[in-house]
Amino acid sequence: MKIRKIAFLITFLFLWRGVMAQENSSSLAFSAYTDVYYSYFSNEMEPNALQPFTTVSPRSERFGLNVAQIGLAYDSQFVRANLILHWGDIAKATWSEEYNNVQEANLGFKLANGWWIDAGFFATHIGTESFLPKNDFLSSTAVATYNEPFYQAGAKLTYEGSDDFYTEFWVLNGYNRFLDNNNAKSIGVLFSYNFSENTSLTYTNLLGTESAEGSAVKQYRIYQNLYLNTVLTERLILIVGGDVGTQSNSKLPNMEETAIMYNALTTLRYLFTDKWSVTGRAEVFNDRHGFISGLIPTQNSGMQGLELWGLTLGIEYKPDPNSYIRGEARFLDLDDNAALFSGSYSRHKRWELMVTMGYQLDRVFGF
Repeated sequence: MKIRKIAFLITFLFLWRGVMAQENSSSLAFSAYTDVYYSYFSNEMEPNALQPFTTVSPRSERFGLNVAQIGLAYDSQFVRANLILHWGDIAKATWSEEYNNVQEANLGFKLANGWWIDAGFFATHIGTESFLPKNDFLSSTAVATYNEPFYQAGAKLTYEGSDDFYTEFWVLNGYNRFLDNNNAKSIGVLFSYNFSENTSLTYTNLLGTESAEGSAVKQYRIYQNLYLNTVLTERLILIVGGDVGTQSNSKLPNMEETAIMYNALTTLRYLFTDKWSVTGRAEVFNDRHGFISGLIPTQNSGMQGLELWGLTLGIEYKPDPNSYIRGEARFLDLDDNAALFSGSYSRHKRWELMVTMGYQLDRVFGF
């Protein structure tokens, strides 16, 4: 009998140790990513100048580095943390001057089953596309993506307890800001629902005061984004998205009225094989009052907001699941009155050609 009790006790201790180890298991993930490019733009600028309205491969007729980044992510039952540092032309063209090399730095704690709270520096929760080529079908990003926020500082409450539904509630310093320009805070949400394994719909928004502290004119901005991802067939994938934004005291020429902007894009990818694919994108962007995109020169020496449409065609070869080689061509056609571009081609049209190569490395260590 005594031997049985001892055997039972030993078995119980081993089982308890296994359960506790599983409950308290944690992991540390290391990631590294780089993307290099060569590009050409019909818009003529000074050597090494960054082309307007593009986040990727922005220097014309140059070999360049889009991004080199490293990251560490810690994850356990009750605590998680994330740090990503980056360098390259994407950071120079889009990122905060104060924290140019910090892509993300945040810490989170589990509050209850499925509920987490995180705070720090984050990549934006808004947008149909990512600013990183590895997360998109095309390396170049739509003009809408260029004008959406890239980064944000604040806190989020997340619910992750459902396989079909995911949501985030945000309190942030402001639109595309690490450091705030006023004492007000912005709020936002992300709702994502999976209708099936092949189709999901996501809605995001951001609401807040964007005028500087002490400004006589208060400008309140509402920015909303909606996008659909669906796998139409085994080889055909569709992404459709669009934004609508409003800002008070911003309409031209009557600055006391509310201005409105909108954009939309459609991306369609066809996979010939597991390694070869072709992607097309159509986009429109209309911010005639310039409260998001800023004002650009016109043919009659005036100023106006950005209005355009564009088409992009790209082909991709994936040597393995973590790497890619892409060739892309894009055409942008601005409003006929715009005079943004220079050179012999056109003042309101631009051709872009680029070749990009990227590789992503991920390693997870459990303990």
